[in-house]
Amino acid sequence: MTPERAESLWNLRIPIRWRWSVLVGLTVTLSITVLFFITLDIEHDAWLDNQAKQAVLQVDRLADSLKLPLLSGSSTETAIAVQGFLDHVPTVMGIVIRFPGGKVKSFGAVKADAAVRHALPNSSSVTRLPLQRLWFGKKIIFDNTGVGTLAVRFSEQEWEQIAGKLGRKILIAALFSIVLSGVLVFWIAGRMSRPIEMLGDAALKVASGDYQINLPVRGNDELSDTLAQFNTMASELAHKEELRDVFGRYLNPKLIHEVFESGDIQMQNHRQEVSVLFADMVRFTSFSEATTTEAVVRLLNRHFEVFNRVICYYGGHVDKYIGDAVMAVFNHPIAEVDHARRAALTGLAMAGACEKLADHRPDGEPIRFRFGLNCGTAIVGNIGAASRLEYTVIGDAVNVASRMSGVGEGGKLVMSRATFALLGEGFDFDAIGVRKIKGVSQEMEIGYVAARSRSLQQEIEHVVDLALNPESDAAPLASSLPIDGAA
Repeated sequence: MTPERAESLWNLRIPIRWRWSVLVGLTVTLSITVLFFITLDIEHDAWLDNQAKQAVLQVDRLADSLKLPLLSGSSTETAIAVQGFLDHVPTVMGIVIRFPGGKVKSFGAVKADAAVRHALPNSSSVTRLPLQRLWFGKKIIFDNTGVGTLAVRFSEQEWEQIAGKLGRKILIAALFSIVLSGVLVFWIAGRMSRPIEMLGDAALKVASGDYQINLPVRGNDELSDTLAQFNTMASELAHKEELRDVFGRYLNPKLIHEVFESGDIQMQNHRQEVSVLFADMVRFTSFSEATTTEAVVRLLNRHFEVFNRVICYYGGHVDKYIGDAVMAVFNHPIAEVDHARRAALTGLAMAGACEKLADHRPDGEPIRFRFGLNCGTAIVGNIGAASRLEYTVIGDAVNVASRMSGVGEGGKLVMSRATFALLGEGFDFDAIGVRKIKGVSQEMEIGYVAARSRSLQQEIEHVVDLALNPESDAAPLASSLPIDGAA
C-alpha cells in the first residue's frame, strides 16, 4: 500500500455512531469468546470427573472378570471376557493387557504402541494414564499377586457432542447479543452525535456571520451544557454585532472594526494632534421657523447622511451632531499622517455635495453650509457624568474650528494659513484678512481654500457622486491619498 493510499484511508471520515457500534460489537464478541472458553473449560473438567467415576467402576469390573483367565494363562478366555466387555460398554474404544510373562496385547480400535506400554500403571487402584487420550488402567491383583496390567481407552465422542452443542448455543446467544447491542449503541450514539452535528452546523453559520443561533437544549448532561454555552456564545456575538451596528451609526466603521476586532485603540485621556472640521447650515434659525418640523428633520438627515459618507471615505469620523452642525475629527483615534489634507478634501466634497443636493429654502435660496477647519493639539478623553460618558475631543483646536465655520460664507471652506500649510500641493488659499479669533491670544490670518489641481477636482467630484449614489457600481477613482476604507 502506498503512503498516499494509507494516508487517505487514515483520513477517511467515519461517523461516530458507526465507530461506537463497531467498538461495542468487538467488545461484546471478545467478552463472549472469553466466557465461552471459560465455560467450556469448566464443563470439560466436570465431564472428566464424571468419566473418571464411571471408568473406576468399568475398569474394576473388567479387572475382576480377567483375574482367573490371566491366572490360568488362557488367551482364549481372556479374549472372550474382553470382547464381551467391549460389546456391552460402547464408550470403550479399546483395551490393552500386559500378561504376567510381559506380553502386551491390544483389543478393539487401539494399538499397544510404545507410549501406551510405557504408561501402563503399577498401582492396584484405577488411575488415569498420562496420555493425550482418555486412558484408565490398573494392575490386576489376585491373592496379593500381580497377574497382569489393564489399560482401557474410553471414547471422547460424548464430550465432542457436548462441546458442539454448547458452542452452538453460545454462538446463537452471541449473535443475538451483538445485534441487539449494536442496534442499541447505534441508536444511542446517534442521539449523542446529533448535538455534535448541530454544533458543527451552527459553528459554520457563526463563522459565516450568522449569529441568530438557538440550538435546542434537552437533558442535563455535558452535551446539553455545551449546547447551552454555544447558544450563550452566539447570543454574545450577536449582541457584539448589534453594538457594532449601533456604534457604526455614530463613528467611522473603520474605527468600530478596530475597537471590536483588534483592540488596539487606546481609550485613555491624552493630548493628540487632530484636524477638526465643522459644518453648520447658513441661516438655520429662519429656515426652521418657516419650515415644518418634519421637513427640517428630513432635510438635515439627508445632508448629514451624505456628509457622513464623505467623512468616512477620507478616514475621519463624526464626533457629534450639534443641532444643524456636524463636527468631524481626523487623526483620532486612527492615526493618519496627512489628516489635515484629508479633512480639507472632506470639507470641499461636502460643499460640492450640497450643490448637487440642490435643496432650497422657502424663499427660494439654496441650502448652504459653512465649513471651518483647524489643525492643532486637542484633549482626547471621556467627558461627561459617570453614567453617561462621551469619548470626544475638546480644547482650543476644536473651538477655533468652530469659529472658522462661523466666519466664512455658505459653500466655502475656511481655515488659517498655518493649517493651510499642512495640506500639501494642489490647493489655493484666498486670504480674507487677519482676524482676532475668540479664545486665541494672537491674531490669525484666515482665508478660503479651494482645490486647484484638476486631479483633486476630479477626485472630489467622484467622492460626491459616491456619497450621493452609494449603490453605484462605478469604480472608485484613483485618489491622490492612500485612503483607507474608501467607498
